[in-house]
Amino acid sequence: MILETENLSVAYGPIEAVKGLSLRLEEGQLITIVGANGAGKSTTIRALSGEIRPSGGEIRYRGRAISRMAPHEIARLGIVQCPEGRRVFAGLSVLENLKLGAYGRGLQGEMKQGLDRVFGMFPRLAERREQLAGTLSGGEQQMLAIGRALMARPEVLLLDEPSLGLAPIMVQTVFEAIREINRAGTAVLLVEQNAFLALRTASYGYVLQTGRVVLEGTAKDLAMDEQMMRAYLG
Repeated sequence: MILETENLSVAYGPIEAVKGLSLRLEEGQLITIVGANGAGKSTTIRALSGEIRPSGGEIRYRGRAISRMAPHEIARLGIVQCPEGRRVFAGLSVLENLKLGAYGRGLQGEMKQGLDRVFGMFPRLAERREQLAGTLSGGEQQMLAIGRALMARPEVLLLDEPSLGLAPIMVQTVFEAIREINRAGTAVLLVEQNAFLALRTASYGYVLQTGRVVLEGTAKDLAMDEQMMRAYLG
């Protein structure tokens, strides 16, 4: 088991956004968390990356408790977040953004190898390597955010709403890259509001409603459960 939570709870003041969540991510697996807006999906990702501190329960990486670790310590273990909204450094070039990903995990010596991998996956970034990140399209910025995360050579990649705001053709490109990353051996936890797309991509899924897991199972079974889709996802 590479990453798991047990009875994880996260609160914002008196509001409990995640309530007793238990999930498991195996080596090389791609799982997804789906649910409507406000279900607690992004909060879960932020807790796993150390961005927010859980109010209860446990997070374990390879059996080691990491719930109280700082975000940079978690990233150095190999758990790397690609955040919702991309959050690229608008005033830096594409190349500078990518290099920051490697510095975050102390991988400066493997810079060329990392860049070759990212540019091979996203040729458009190679074409725009000297362009300011803030001038890229939304889809190109999403490619850059994923590429920056890959520069840290993650063992677990946490993806938060990668399709958000993208044109359909760009969504297709981004999700093919996600599949390729997973096929190469990286475990992926995908948080995605587009449940049908997420369940076509993942092997296993968890359905959240108001912070609780209401259903879980193979992605194929969940995708075929029309009653579940209508009840929990709209």
